[in-house]
Amino acid sequence: MIKSWLDRIEKRVLQTMETPGHFEPFSFDQVLAGCASVYKAGVRLRYALYGSGVMKSRRLDCPVISIGNLAVGGSGKTPMAVWLAKMLAEKGLHPVVVSRGYRGTLDKEAAVVSDGRDVFLDAKICGDEPYMMAMEKTFPVVVGKDRYKAGLMALETFTPDVVILDDGFQHLKLGRDLNLVLLDYSQPVGNGRMLPAGRLRETLCMAKDRIDAIVFTRCPPDIFQLHAFQEPGRRSIVNDIVKINPPVPVFFCTHEPFVAQLFPAGSNDNATDFQSWAQEGKTAVLFSGLARNDSFAQSVQDLDVNIADHLEFCDHYRYNEPDFKRILARAKALNVDCILTTQKDWVKINPAYFRDVTVAVIGIRLRFPDSQGLEKFILHTMFGKSMASGLSMTI
Repeated sequence: MIKSWLDRIEKRVLQTMETPGHFEPFSFDQVLAGCASVYKAGVRLRYALYGSGVMKSRRLDCPVISIGNLAVGGSGKTPMAVWLAKMLAEKGLHPVVVSRGYRGTLDKEAAVVSDGRDVFLDAKICGDEPYMMAMEKTFPVVVGKDRYKAGLMALETFTPDVVILDDGFQHLKLGRDLNLVLLDYSQPVGNGRMLPAGRLRETLCMAKDRIDAIVFTRCPPDIFQLHAFQEPGRRSIVNDIVKINPPVPVFFCTHEPFVAQLFPAGSNDNATDFQSWAQEGKTAVLFSGLARNDSFAQSVQDLDVNIADHLEFCDHYRYNEPDFKRILARAKALNVDCILTTQKDWVKINPAYFRDVTVAVIGIRLRFPDSQGLEKFILHTMFGKSMASGLSMTI
């Protein structure tokens, strides 16, 4: 009964976070708005304490790039961290990603998830996103709630040229040399309210002096051919954001879905074949536990798969046996051809439960219309003009 009650409250809060406009007086939403005012005051106080030097940031003996956002939920921080780490590695540098390990059960101050070849911790211990990045097996990943101590471990263990701080924009305890802020093009500031009445951790005005570059994610593909924001409401929001930060460079990218894995492995080993399979009018049941489950459904639609049903769970959800049985029963009842889920969800799944069905695991790649522009900006800012001009390639 208590769990059901809490689930209803959570759903109501999530609904409120997406609701624009005014709240009715004396409503539950108005209570959340009051809590948001208290939260906003606390954030302002914290920033003031850092600004006055009462609370101090500590720096690593290594350049640090932070990837973050203004709102809770998925804006593409993990794909961006992967893109950035791979780009820097392609340039001959040695990056290490440092992450908090959100919802992980790590009981130490910091730990190595991967050395870039082997993965030492599972998703339950280190958290979903660090495990996903570690599975790339192309750069080291270190986790720790205290990102400064995790950074010290990264320096001592790997001697990196640069540390990438995943989801670190609000983590002022660790100093950084470059702040990349990601904003979802479709809803860059959500409903404009702070937590818990909205998704904002801080407002753009509170953050603008710390932003070094803005990356709009989840842009529509045709935005790059139009060279303008032709949707009036969207154009206004994006232009307003750019005006608040006039000296800050702005970049745009799309989220490109791809088939990262097919299970059982022998069912089909390449994504191109899956694309052909999907275009034959196949149907699928989806399941996902994301901040924005609707974005996953849209990605699947972009792969031309017919969605029979979508079982949605909360962000960072920990699946159990009843959940697996429910997913499988739904797929059987609808007689679908495949079950689809995300990389973030699959790392928490026991594949044995799905051995009798075909599962496609969907990942996301970032695509930039001007990847060289972003590369040069990062390299010039972090390492000087000579590297930015002497090393140039499209990722």
